[in-house]
Amino acid sequence: MAHIIVTEPGQVSVAVPLRDGLRAGRHERNDLVLADHRVSRQQIEFSRTPAGWRVKDLRSTHGTFVNGGRIEESHELTDGDRIQVGSVLITFIEAEVTQQIVHEQLTSAAIPSQPDDGANRRLRLVYEVSRAIGALENEDELLGRMLEAILDVLDCDRALVGLTSGPEGSLRRVVRSRKTAAAEEIVLSRAMVEAILQRRQGVILRNAGGRETPHTLVREHILSAMGAPLLVGSRLLGLLYVDDRARVDRFSPQDLEFLTSLGHLTAAALEGAERLRSATAMAEALGAGGPTDDLIGASPPMLQLKAQLHKYGAASANVLIRGESGTGKELIAHLLHTLSPRAAQPFITLNCAAIPESMIESELFGYVKGAFTGAIRDKRGKFTLADRGTLFLDEIGDLDLAAQAKLLRALQEGEIQPLGAEKTHRVNVRVVSATHKDLVKEIAARRFREDLYYRLNVIEVETPPLREREGDLELLAQALLQSSASSADKRLEGFTPAALAALRRHPWPGNVRELRNEMERAAINADGPLVDFTDLSPRLRSASAETPAAPSAGATLAERFGQLDVLERQLVEEALRTARGNLSEASRLLGITRIMLKRRVDRFGLNARDD
Repeated sequence: MAHIIVTEPGQVSVAVPLRDGLRAGRHERNDLVLADHRVSRQQIEFSRTPAGWRVKDLRSTHGTFVNGGRIEESHELTDGDRIQVGSVLITFIEAEVTQQIVHEQLTSAAIPSQPDDGANRRLRLVYEVSRAIGALENEDELLGRMLEAILDVLDCDRALVGLTSGPEGSLRRVVRSRKTAAAEEIVLSRAMVEAILQRRQGVILRNAGGRETPHTLVREHILSAMGAPLLVGSRLLGLLYVDDRARVDRFSPQDLEFLTSLGHLTAAALEGAERLRSATAMAEALGAGGPTDDLIGASPPMLQLKAQLHKYGAASANVLIRGESGTGKELIAHLLHTLSPRAAQPFITLNCAAIPESMIESELFGYVKGAFTGAIRDKRGKFTLADRGTLFLDEIGDLDLAAQAKLLRALQEGEIQPLGAEKTHRVNVRVVSATHKDLVKEIAARRFREDLYYRLNVIEVETPPLREREGDLELLAQALLQSSASSADKRLEGFTPAALAALRRHPWPGNVRELRNEMERAAINADGPLVDFTDLSPRLRSASAETPAAPSAGATLAERFGQLDVLERQLVEEALRTARGNLSEASRLLGITRIMLKRRVDRFGLNARDD
């Protein structure tokens, strides 16, 4: 069947079978989800026609390009057409080959009873990897050396490690190795990736030359391929992959057993490195350092954001910051200024949503004495104050159309005219704007000017919401708690397992701003060295009581034990409601003594009658 090969920066190229109506875009409900921020939420759709296949642009923001040219609405595809959306490359392949994966079941009988020469080489490889783990400093270096050794031990052509990011299990970072210096891309079958990542199975694929041969093997001339998951307990970190173009029987069940074992060892090394990074990030968050140290977090979205800030800070182009409320858009704007050549010049802010429409023009451009009733002296506007520096326009989506037109002229001409003035004067200002709105929809609704949008959005930066920053919550909560405790003249060490479990379960719709408020409250309420579950706001406590999470097999013993508090509180509350607050009756319902129940009522801060 016809298929497409999807290549995203830093990811494994994946072959995807085409079907009529398949959609691709940034929104999670698409058939093919593309993480690039320059890809629209609904970008393209593939459809079958009597003549073949067609790709249609779904009114995307940045457009869809086929073979280097932007398409107006749709394009009839031919074999080998290259579709570019953002930084994602999609290659159309017209082939009528069905796909099937051969799963090799491992049994004890598959393990060789006597060691051979290959077994000794494998033992040396395991020893080398173990020794490298002990001196781990650079993950990519470790993975590169390991892949080279795998190529030597298994005598195959190519090897690859793909690391996952986030709960969806999508591959976000790839390390490759090849026997030859050829620069060809290593393309994996989508079905193979799903088998490894979703079903967590080791897989061997063979090119038998028949119609049931996986089409990726046929197109890439691969005769044998093998993959195994990288697992630590129940946590999936990615996959190991090798292939060969010389022999169809290159890999045996014993080889897959070896690769799977090596995957476990590698995953343990990677998890150790991740913990080291988190500890380092915590130390940096609580200490002094570079400008981006104010951005606490070591998750992939935050590391990408920090890299963007260093790259875009040195530029002079205007920047549009997109993100939900409470994600720190003003902090990002300030860091862009701090990292720019304008750092010694003014950084001026204006919240467009907080200024009445009648005053926004005077706030932006100023006025001269006598311009209107009450103008008793000249006033400089934000553009003048920010001259040679940076002007941050927060909530730019709330600017009315009349002010948008004047702002557009200022950006185009580099000149402003204060209210009541006869002459214009030039200003040199870098404009950084921010919004939580979808400006593309605002343009469609004629509430925002399209020409102004392109003036503001030369560079786009997206601030990730807290729920997508896996592993950052504890770092942020600890740092904000220390700051709040210092203001309250307290010394707090951290959180009890129950409190930490409640923080993790909360969706944080208010993002970092909501977390900061929660930590200020907890610092005031805490009586001991640790913030307990009862020190949190009723919103977090009630949400935890309504939806107690089952202890996760991948959690630590302390985390799993802490989750018991949530279920225990729920049972005590239910018993008290049934007994109408009577302690003796509630204790009878629970099968515990009245004294034991009284201790829990006091610990949870509940109300009950002493009979």
